[in-house]
Amino acid sequence: MNKERLITIAGGLWCIIGLILVVRGFGLYQLAEMEQHATEIAITISGIVAGLIGLVKGRFILSKTARRNKTRIHNLEDPVGLHDIFSKPFYFLIPMMMGVGILLRSFNEYLGGYIVVAAIYCGIGMALIVSSRIYWFSDAEILESENP
Repeated sequence: MNKERLITIAGGLWCIIGLILVVRGFGLYQLAEMEQHATEIAITISGIVAGLIGLVKGRFILSKTARRNKTRIHNLEDPVGLHDIFSKPFYFLIPMMMGVGILLRSFNEYLGGYIVVAAIYCGIGMALIVSSRIYWFSDAEILESENP
């Protein structure tokens, strides 16, 4: 496999995982309404705030992580394999993040209910979607879109 294809797959993976988190977040908003009687206005405000925080986090924080990973892939020796998509420490981080998600859902009442957990899911999902653009475009194209 060549490095450009691996970079494209990495970006697709970030975007797909982001979409999955947003969809899970919407499901949690439904639970908040049905089981915890959250109001539509509270859900709407939570969703807007989560989206905005996700946009900012994706643009300024996760984009740096994506750029580092893209550079790491570029610097790998050929041939590259699918296992090279992320650095080794990242593979330990993935199950930890999944565990935190399970804990958030399990103990949602202590955090403010499903509405808060849904906002976290949607915010992280949005950040992943926004930062995935790093993988698909050149640095020059990204800078040009950020500074018109």
